[in-house]
Amino acid sequence: MRARPFTALCLFLALIGCSDEPVFEYDSRPIELQRAPTAPGGQALGATLARVRVGSDTPLLLIDTGSLLSSLNRGVCPTATPEPVAYTGDVQLLGAGDSAPLRAWFRGVTLFDLCPGAVGDAGTQVAGVLGGDILHNFSLAFALPSDPNLPSTMTIYGDLPAGDADLAANGYAVVKFNLRGATAAATDSGSGRPGPPSSRVVMRVCGNPPAFDPNGPVQTCNTGEVEVQAAGTNLLLALSTGHGPLVLSASAWQRLGGQVPSPLGAGESALYSPLVADPIPAHWVTVSRLALVDGDSGEAWPGACAELARARRIEWTLANQDSGACFQPCDVSGGVALPAAAYLEIGSDLPAAIVSDTSDLISNLNEDFPSGAQVDGVIGTEALADIRIEIDNVSQPQGRLVAACEPGAERQICWAAPTCLGLNGSGQTHTCFGLPPLGPAPVCPQ
Repeated sequence: MRARPFTALCLFLALIGCSDEPVFEYDSRPIELQRAPTAPGGQALGATLARVRVGSDTPLLLIDTGSLLSSLNRGVCPTATPEPVAYTGDVQLLGAGDSAPLRAWFRGVTLFDLCPGAVGDAGTQVAGVLGGDILHNFSLAFALPSDPNLPSTMTIYGDLPAGDADLAANGYAVVKFNLRGATAAATDSGSGRPGPPSSRVVMRVCGNPPAFDPNGPVQTCNTGEVEVQAAGTNLLLALSTGHGPLVLSASAWQRLGGQVPSPLGAGESALYSPLVADPIPAHWVTVSRLALVDGDSGEAWPGACAELARARRIEWTLANQDSGACFQPCDVSGGVALPAAAYLEIGSDLPAAIVSDTSDLISNLNEDFPSGAQVDGVIGTEALADIRIEIDNVSQPQGRLVAACEPGAERQICWAAPTCLGLNGSGQTHTCFGLPPLGPAPVCPQ
């Protein structure tokens, strides 16, 4: 097992002082995970759970990339939520089997002595959460099979040294993300104290885009129409391995064209989220598909759905180049096709819980960034089933979600498209979208 010291994560919140520098030890071997129910009465293929050593006991610990802080209860979880007490302690993650080998030991980390709410259903209780304040120091590879007979695993790495181009050449979609969560904790005096580090993974997503077939009809698009021709709904979603289903705010669901009953969740199963103490009224639906899209969130960026539509048009042109296909004018600059953004498209009929915009869950996701773009919900583990993913938190200046579909996956279920760069010279070829090497295509007339 290798040891690697990191800069101390000193959280000057109400009850926390600065501890000595923590030490993270891990052997980079797969840690077998148990799974919480996806929803009350659902399959045990939801939130990710690992065994943790607490004295002579080995209770379950929630592994959640969406939680900002880590907690570990040192005794029996109380029936009522106590005031949070912070302490400096250790987290020891164990492997599976009777021998329960030690796989990771995080020493001298700041923890809260409390228990989170139930996960998935009322019967799944955990001793705590391994959250983003610790997980953001690593690149985390997850295997989350949909077959309950196959093991789910998490592997901890110190970094992901492969560059974007090398990953793309091997068929991986590299989707950049920003980490959110750093904020100043307000005090009575009006001064601020440093809050937790930015550690919540937030992804730019196109919700419910239409199905795409590169052998289908062409979509035309004149200069300046890239956003006009976009289909689907732009969303901002947190990636949380502590949730099973996709979770959306009611307003996001309505933007997707859905209806929200009143009262919300009457007669339906509640959502059990680790981010809040009590079960949340929820309306259960399905979302046809999601596309996680790489791109810049600045003012000039057209949005996830527009970038997805552009990537599909460029793929259609390349796939039909032998038949005289040309690049659409809206996808060209200086006579050269613009780069097609990398994206991970997942479907179909993804289970989703719709919750109120004023619920504690949605408020929790946005309290760190009240004046910025609002997070619309959560991508849970059900949406990531049978997809090879690595959450690279340590790359700079942005983190990376590196994803590939399992071999043989149907396109309408999973499609990972690496970025496709434009060609600016004769004789050049490139390989994109799983097609053979191709040269540049002409530009269509207006």
